[in-house]
Amino acid sequence: MRGIVKQFPGVRALDGVDLEVRAGEVHCLLGQNGAGKSTLIKILSGAHAPDEGEVLLDGSPVRLAPPTAAMGHGIA
Repeated sequence: MRGIVKQFPGVRALDGVDLEVRAGEVHCLLGQNGAGKSTLIKILSGAHAPDEGEVLLDGSPVRLAPPTAAMGHGIA
């Protein structure tokens, strides 16, 4: 993920988030309530589309929404 932005009315939930995850790695997201953890996971799972930025898979941009698209890329 590169430069991911997600906004909701009155709230900028994600502001330019970069994240790199490689196959087989396990990661944990920690943060306060309202920090954007759930929003980030919803973008990765295809439940939300980012307002800005791009999701890359093997270096190529992909669209993960709807969730069936994310599952088609091996993201569950």
